[in-house]
Amino acid sequence: MGNAIMTDLLIDIGNSRIKWALAADGELIGAARAATHDSLERLFAEWRQLAERPARVRVVNVARASVVNRITAWLQVHWERAPEFIQTPAAGDAIHSAYTHPTELGTDRWLAMLGAKAAGYLPVCVVDCGTAITVDVVTGDARHQGGLILSGLPAQKAGLARLAPQLPSIDLPTRPPFLATNTADALASGHIFGTAAAVQGVIRRCLAGSSERLTPVLTGGDAPIIARYLDLDARLRPDLVLEGLASLP
Repeated sequence: MGNAIMTDLLIDIGNSRIKWALAADGELIGAARAATHDSLERLFAEWRQLAERPARVRVVNVARASVVNRITAWLQVHWERAPEFIQTPAAGDAIHSAYTHPTELGTDRWLAMLGAKAAGYLPVCVVDCGTAITVDVVTGDARHQGGLILSGLPAQKAGLARLAPQLPSIDLPTRPPFLATNTADALASGHIFGTAAAVQGVIRRCLAGSSERLTPVLTGGDAPIIARYLDLDARLRPDLVLEGLASLP
């Protein structure tokens, strides 16, 4: 197998899903694909179908070790590639972190901000909608102003199921009624409308507190669901973390 096209395989291992994409010359090639932690064999089957072995494999990871170890072993056995695990840098001018200890900032958050910068969205309010929802504000000169973290849709479902096991287990519907007439719909409405209202309130407060005209950008697996219920102008950019990975030298 040759390397006529020098591509990178970029992998974002989240708490519930694994997103991946190929990249070349600092940009993603096509849309990202996703797999759950319990469907790694399907993920590996897709990688076997790639026309060329990637020149590099870059990974951002927040998941448990068992998932990472299986992926690392597969890459070594099938491609003889050792993945490069990206970490938030202690210093640097790509994004000037507001954290007192910059390395404590989640690498996925740092990469999402970097992706927003690469996509030309600065000054920006980045909202990453995963298991947790993170919000970060970055000025036009790439200075992180800080951020906050709240429970995402999966965390809300899991937390309520653990604390109130008598409630029914639900799958979130595409468009739940706002005022529900049964418990399952009431849970779905609370999760979706409540989360969207919280996100909207946080974004509005970020916009009001900035001297610059921030662009709200939503990313992450649940971004399309939450964006549907926002009453404000926001950009939807599902793969900002991978775009940030692609932009790294």
